[in-house]
Amino acid sequence: MKRIFALVAVVLLLGTTGAFAESSLTVMTRNLYLGADLSPVLAAQTPEAFFATVQSAAEQIAASNFPERAVALAAEIAEKQPHLVGLQEVYDFTFNGSNGPPPYRDVLADLMNALSAKGANYRVAAVVRNADLQIPLAGNIVGVLDRDVILARGDVATSVVPVSLSGCRSSLDGCNYQVAASAATPGGVITIERGFVAVDAAINGSPVRFVNTHLEERYPDPTNPVSPIIQSMQAYELISILSALPKHRNAMIIVAGDINSSPQDMIISEGTYTIVPPYQQLAYGGYIDTWDLRPGKPAGFTCCQAADILNLDSILSERIDVIFTDRMPSGKVKVNVMGNDESDRTPSGLWPSDHAGVVARI
Repeated sequence: MKRIFALVAVVLLLGTTGAFAESSLTVMTRNLYLGADLSPVLAAQTPEAFFATVQSAAEQIAASNFPERAVALAAEIAEKQPHLVGLQEVYDFTFNGSNGPPPYRDVLADLMNALSAKGANYRVAAVVRNADLQIPLAGNIVGVLDRDVILARGDVATSVVPVSLSGCRSSLDGCNYQVAASAATPGGVITIERGFVAVDAAINGSPVRFVNTHLEERYPDPTNPVSPIIQSMQAYELISILSALPKHRNAMIIVAGDINSSPQDMIISEGTYTIVPPYQQLAYGGYIDTWDLRPGKPAGFTCCQAADILNLDSILSERIDVIFTDRMPSGKVKVNVMGNDESDRTPSGLWPSDHAGVVARI
């Protein structure tokens, strides 16, 4: 099915184990994974195919067993005890408006319960609502709500950054990007909203602005050579807003998340378009990739395991989950990938997510 892209006019410019020491700031980014590949749903060309792919996706999500994966994800957080955590793909699946057995889970509630069970004291500090879909299925309504969430450790005071003051599209505590990918399906036009959210905190006496985001995938329409412009425009909007928002003069800005862009991405010149990938925009814009501050330069791949997350060996092959800072951190930086070893799999053999997580001591 041909994708329809809503493009809003904006200017486009070219490890250790255990908890980290309290003298430093520790942050984490973690994509929770919705549990299925939705490409067949977006590509369906008939009502029959659409409903069949929705049913198949629901079955895949149920099989991915988030309640079990939540225990593994909570163990990662409990081990490292980060001050702040950026979560992506924090879905709330409902059936006729209610949660129930998988797949109809609020994964945020499941994760918070798993953290509590491990004695890890965390709270929800900020949320941005992204895609919010109501999909018909056999006379019922399947609700699909995507969120990006920031968790704060219990002893870390935070305040939500009023990003809506920038004029962006306000959504709960954060903003949705002005540009989004959409697909025309027999069930209606599905718009894949993406967003960002931020909090201010003081960690060990130092002011910090922590930003969490999930950008569009590189080719949301594989048939359209300029569809990477969507994630590129989202990155430009994010960087522009962060530079314009007032903040404490000494506050370090930390940008964490799944940016669907890696150091290997190339600038695209297609017709009248020059498309700069998100990773390169951040790097050219003065942000520092904390992974590059590691000694030895290991690959640090974070994406992606098989769609059913049952592959025996890790098949991560690209680094798209990142933690950037707007200045060179003082002292030694330690950055680890988490959830990428066979020992991290759940008792039933599931990887905690199709992504690995990244945790940085800054």
